[in-house]
Amino acid sequence: MGQRGGKREGAGRKSGGVSQAKKDIAQMAKVHAVDALNTLAKIAKSGESESARVSAANALLDRAYGRPMQSHQVTGKDGGPLEHNHKITASDLSDDELANIATAGSK
Repeated sequence: MGQRGGKREGAGRKSGGVSQAKKDIAQMAKVHAVDALNTLAKIAKSGESESARVSAANALLDRAYGRPMQSHQVTGKDGGPLEHNHKITASDLSDDELANIATAGSK
């Protein structure tokens, strides 16, 4: 009896492949891209509210230059500083590393 469920050799869409439905939707949307960009530009220049103008301007910038990288703040427990328990003693360091430390402190 054949295998039911689970991973089978050669089954399913190839990894990273895009379905035909997504390709079709993207193609249909591209027909309206120029009008959509013109509408965003019009709103960015003369939209009725400041928030609409800012949103449209951000959308245009995202499409022109990509979205900006997001920064992340990492904190320790309860928002405190990160804690680490890695201890280095002088015997763990080479002579060159110790010399670098000694000269850095004198600058």
